Amino acid sequence: MNPPAKLVAFLALLAVVFGVSYFTGTQSQALLAPAPTHNSEMVAPPDTVEGYAVRAVEPSQEPGKDVLVELAVTAPGGQVLSELDEDAGEHMHLIAFRGDLTGYQHITPQQGEGTSWWALLNLTPGPWRVIIHFQSKALGREIALATDLMVSGDYRPEPLPPAGDQDQARGLTVTRSGDLSTRADSNSTVTVADDGQPVIDLQPAHGALGHAVVIRPADLGYLHMHSTGQGSGPQLDFLGAVPDKGDYRLFVDFYRQDKPYLAEFTVQVTR
Repeated sequence: MNPPAKLVAFLALLAVVFGVSYFTGTQSQALLAPAPTHNSEMVAPPDTVEGYAVRAVEPSQEPGKDVLVELAVTAPGGQVLSELDEDAGEHMHLIAFRGDLTGYQHITPQQGEGTSWWALLNLTPGPWRVIIHFQSKALGREIALATDLMVSGDYRPEPLPPAGDQDQARGLTVTRSGDLSTRADSNSTVTVADDGQPVIDLQPAHGALGHAVVIRPADLGYLHMHSTGQGSGPQLDFLGAVPDKGDYRLFVDFYRQDKPYLAEFTVQVTR
C-alpha cells in the first residue's frame, strides 16, 4: 500500500533539511580549498549575466533563524549549473543582507536536485538581497548574480552606523587602518587582538586568511577581496579600490579555532 501523500511530503522535507544540516556541518572542509580569483571591480549584480540566472523560488519568507531558502540557479539555456571551476578552488558563495545592510551573512550553499541550491539563513522582517558568485569554468571568470527576498513582519530599517575603525567580533577586537579609496593602490588592513594581545592563530578560509566584502549603500554595489600576504595574523591586508567617494559598509570574515568571526565597519571614502 502506498504511503499517504502528506507523509511523503513530510519525509521529502525532512530529507532536504537533513541534507542542508549535514552540509553546514561539513562546510569547514571546503574552507581549506585554494583561493579562487575574484572580480576586483565593484558591481551591482543583476539577476542574469551571459545566460546565467538566479531567482528565489519563494521570494516571500517568514522571519526566523535557520530559515531554509531555495534558489533556482541556471546556466545558459536554462540548464543545470554543473560546471563550477572547482579545480581553481572555487565553490558557490552566498552573501545575504537586509536592505539597511544589517544581518550580513557569508556562507557556502548546497546544491540540491536540478537547478536548486539551498541555504539556511537568519532572516528578520524587511527586504533582503541575496548575492551568489562562482567561477564559471566555461567562461573562465567569476559570475555574480543577485535576487531579492521580502521577509514578512514589522520592518524598521536601521540607520547606517557612523564611520569607525574598530569593532568587536565575538570578544576579539578588530581594528581597521589603511586607506580604502578610489585610487588603484587602495588598501585596507585589519588587525585582530584578543584582550590586547595580537592574534596569531588565524586559519585560512578558501586559501586566504580573510575575506572582505564592500557594499555601496546607494545601489548595493558589491566588491569581494581576499587578504594578501602570508602567516596567521594578526594583520589581514586587502587590496581593492571603490569607484566613487562616499559611505561604504565593509564586512571582514575570518576564522580562528574553527569558528567564524565577522567584523563590520562603515567607511567614509574621501578621495
